[in-house]
Amino acid sequence: MRRTLCLGLLALLPSLTPAYGQDAETTADVRCLVVGMHFSGANDAMQRSAGMMLSLYYIGRLDGHVPSFDLEDAIIQQLTKMTPADYSSEAQRCGGSLQAKGQQITALGKRLIERGRQMQSKSASPSQ
Repeated sequence: MRRTLCLGLLALLPSLTPAYGQDAETTADVRCLVVGMHFSGANDAMQRSAGMMLSLYYIGRLDGHVPSFDLEDAIIQQLTKMTPADYSSEAQRCGGSLQAKGQQITALGKRLIERGRQMQSKSASPSQ
């Protein structure tokens, strides 16, 4: 089942052309995607959900950072290199990064709600 989910995620990816080169940030993002794909095949529903979120987030990052990138080859390359210890350490790093982004989005949402309230207050007050 895990293999099917990983292959399913790969099928979601658009056809990408080869990239010019792979920098450290791109490699780190690919490793996070691999970790997400790994956890998306877990038996535990929470791990599966976290894996899907991680996968989708890092697919988006990679597409935004290097849109003409051979992601399939990069995933295969990292799959062959990563050890069980790598999965554990990368899960910590990648999960922390995703959690920080989630906190930024939550804070943004709160600020937008407050600004919306302020705008409503101004438009609801009588004109003088």
